[in-house]
Amino acid sequence: MSIFKKITAFLTIALLAVSFNNSEAQDNKTSSTPEEGKLEKSLLWKVTGNGIKPSYLFGTIHLIAEKDFFWDKNMEKAFKKSKKLVMEIDMSQTMAMAVQMMQLAPMQGDKSLADLLSEEDYDLVKKYFMEESKSPEAKMTFGMAQSWQPMLLQSLLYTEMIDGPVKMYEMELTSKARKAEMAFDGLETVAEQMAVFNSIPYKEQAEALVEMIQNIKKGDSGANEFAKMVEKYKEQDVDGMLTAMQGELDEMDNQEVMLDGRNKKWIPKIGEMSKEMPVFYAVGAGHLGGENGVIRLLRKEGYKVTAVK
Repeated sequence: MSIFKKITAFLTIALLAVSFNNSEAQDNKTSSTPEEGKLEKSLLWKVTGNGIKPSYLFGTIHLIAEKDFFWDKNMEKAFKKSKKLVMEIDMSQTMAMAVQMMQLAPMQGDKSLADLLSEEDYDLVKKYFMEESKSPEAKMTFGMAQSWQPMLLQSLLYTEMIDGPVKMYEMELTSKARKAEMAFDGLETVAEQMAVFNSIPYKEQAEALVEMIQNIKKGDSGANEFAKMVEKYKEQDVDGMLTAMQGELDEMDNQEVMLDGRNKKWIPKIGEMSKEMPVFYAVGAGHLGGENGVIRLLRKEGYKVTAVK
């Protein structure tokens, strides 16, 4: 794989991994007893009503061990019934997407990671990425990522929490959609997703990066929380995924920008896109559950959203 393709894969992981952090932020503000009660356990939901073509909503997890990846017959059946694949961002133009991400990755004001951390903390981060990380992409990328928003580097650490080869649902679905000659679209642009990073002060991002590395090295906190979230995903418990994480971002107070606001913006887009043709929507499962999750927001707008068992 070329260097550019490796960096493209890294940036894709980093961008999509926002949803891991989003799940943590949602957990701190969501009632433990939603008005409608706990959602049924399912990653796949059928959406009908309000004049739309019957469509499907699927919750992904952006990184998962290859051994834990699953795709059942009902998911395949729903996918084949759909004419368009819509994800958080349109991933059909991977190279163009990567170029745009690289343009938007740097921090504003010519900041670098060393400017945001003490010498001791910077050395900790540098040593981890250059000497201790399991990811070849981490070692390769760290040198050029000094000016990038620290959250991009933090997102890459999720690969450190998985033993063995990993899979990305977004990549798998993109490949399937291409073979089926489906149309593509996105609920957000790359610029809109990158704005999520910009909403968090760079110093807070850098401090969160240091804390995550410390926790991984100790073998607790972040790694354990991620493992719990993966277990909830395998159980297809989208509400449970929100309570599996401990709220790493509660002090940042960015839930409206990071999660709720994005979910609300997606609802009218889902309605418009589904009027034209049956659509298979695939977004991070952290966006589905909770009072302000996509499932309950669609129901509030009069759509019928039913679990596909």
